[in-house]
Amino acid sequence: MVRWVYPFVGLVSNLVLGTIYSWSVFRRPLENMCGWSDFESSLPFSVFLFFFAALMPLGGRLLSRVGPRATAVLGGVLVGLGWTLSGVVVNLPNSLPLTLVFYGVVAGSGVGLYYGVPIAVSSRWIPERRGLAVGLTVLGFGLSPLLTAPLASALINIYGVSTAFTFLGAAFGTLLVLLALPLTLPPPGLTATKAEEEKTKAQRDYTTNEMLKTSLFKTLWLCYFIGTFGGFIAISLSAKYCVEVIGLTPDLAAFLTGVFAVFNGAGRPLFGYLADRIGVQKTATSSFIVLLAASLLAFFSQSLPVFIASFSAFWLVFGGWLATAPTATSRFFGLKNMGTNYGVVFTAYGASALLGPTAASYLRTATGAYILPFIMMAALAAAGLALSVYKLSERRAFERPLKT
Repeated sequence: MVRWVYPFVGLVSNLVLGTIYSWSVFRRPLENMCGWSDFESSLPFSVFLFFFAALMPLGGRLLSRVGPRATAVLGGVLVGLGWTLSGVVVNLPNSLPLTLVFYGVVAGSGVGLYYGVPIAVSSRWIPERRGLAVGLTVLGFGLSPLLTAPLASALINIYGVSTAFTFLGAAFGTLLVLLALPLTLPPPGLTATKAEEEKTKAQRDYTTNEMLKTSLFKTLWLCYFIGTFGGFIAISLSAKYCVEVIGLTPDLAAFLTGVFAVFNGAGRPLFGYLADRIGVQKTATSSFIVLLAASLLAFFSQSLPVFIASFSAFWLVFGGWLATAPTATSRFFGLKNMGTNYGVVFTAYGASALLGPTAASYLRTATGAYILPFIMMAALAAAGLALSVYKLSERRAFERPLKT
């Protein structure tokens, strides 16, 4: 039972790391204080997500070379510095470029280095239930806005946005470093059951270069991209859709966004559990069926109940893929190089983070309607369904000759 402490250490760490999803709380105060436009206030969020995804492979390499504790400590220090220094530079004239550097590049890079460490540690300590272990580990990232958004809002209202950044930076940096201290990898060959031991022996441990040459990697990358693409569309459109189409007040729209965040969080242990019980392929297939249904429901989501059902499903699948993808990476390509391999697979998340909101905003602006983004998502979900059924087979990971 002691080894189950690692997913919960990761859960708490991700509550801090996931504060990026609370960025909307900072946007209006920064626009008022710094004179930023709506577009300018969105840039730190985008730059943060880009460096988050871009630094994941480096985090995996560092984990292999210097160990999980040192990698996580470095990431935690960068997160703390990025937030703290952002609180300083927002007081300066022409503050946007320096905010992009410290919040977007420094803090985003810190999250990129830290994020994969608890996932790799949990997977290695609990190989027989790695899906559930990973799902619990990343649960905190999805639930983070429920805790950090009210906390940040209260600090901004009492002390101002600059002090809120500084306070959160000091608290986040300290907490992340402390949570990094118990992170360690288990002795080689740790398995919980005889069956798992035999399965682990049969599985090939792919290096990152070997993984990149396989068609299975390309399939997993595309499935991960599609699975999170719909979630980023929903995240980018939820609040505006609530107000402009459903006719809700901004306060009710904010409340529903919090409800959707619960589905985002719940999808992670749920899909991780399903990956353990029914396998990665069936879990992925199920996710695309749900995603296709959500996209089709969105065509008729002018009524509140249908809207809630559709967007809840989008967020559920989005969260689910944050557990399914690392579980698939470890099952398909082995546990030995999990940190580095998942860092590369995670670039699919970064690509969808950049393209999903951009495509949704462009199509919405070009057509003046919300229907086209959901038509696009329905087509992608159908493509993901076909990929998962015909190409995403765990059996391929146990074929000794390298299949390209």
